[in-house]
Amino acid sequence: MEQYFKYDVRKYFEQYTSFENKSVLDFGCNHGNFIRFQPHNSYTGIDIDKNIIDTNQQKMPQYNWQHYDGYNYMYNPTGKETVDIKDNYDVAVCFSVITHMTVEEMENTIGLLKSKCDKVLVSYYSNKDEFAYKNICKYRGIKADEWEDISNSNYFYLKTKLWWTFYNDEWLEDKFNTKSYTTSFGKNDLRGMQRCLVL
Repeated sequence: MEQYFKYDVRKYFEQYTSFENKSVLDFGCNHGNFIRFQPHNSYTGIDIDKNIIDTNQQKMPQYNWQHYDGYNYMYNPTGKETVDIKDNYDVAVCFSVITHMTVEEMENTIGLLKSKCDKVLVSYYSNKDEFAYKNICKYRGIKADEWEDISNSNYFYLKTKLWWTFYNDEWLEDKFNTKSYTTSFGKNDLRGMQRCLVL
């Protein structure tokens, strides 16, 4: 399964900002995909998966790793802690994290990141992207028969034993008074199925 996670998150977010000489907070850092392909001087990764954080600490001890036992329907349904970000950062990146959150969780997370970081970059699935929706359904063995519901709402939960949230681009832009952007990555790349909200 780890092979699935080996994609360069930094390259994705470099479409929207430069990271040169900036402190980076990677919220939902997973296997450290931001620094897996290129080192970075000032990097902190936060995740709700303790095993991932422990493994990252062992493999890449030169970086700062933080675990918090936060609730997530898909990845940590027994979690109870609230994340505490003690330091301030130049940039926060959040790749494929709000895609597994309720709208309330998404709003709280983005609000927290905005309070601690000068710039926040958040990837998300658009409810206008039928390819992404059908691809997720195919990959996870879910029947792709709810597309009409997605395209007509501001956000949409696909809740089975798994959870995905698709967002309306204009709704997000209006809610956070900002712009969302498409990507230069192709559709057959996981990064190419997500748009980016730049705050």
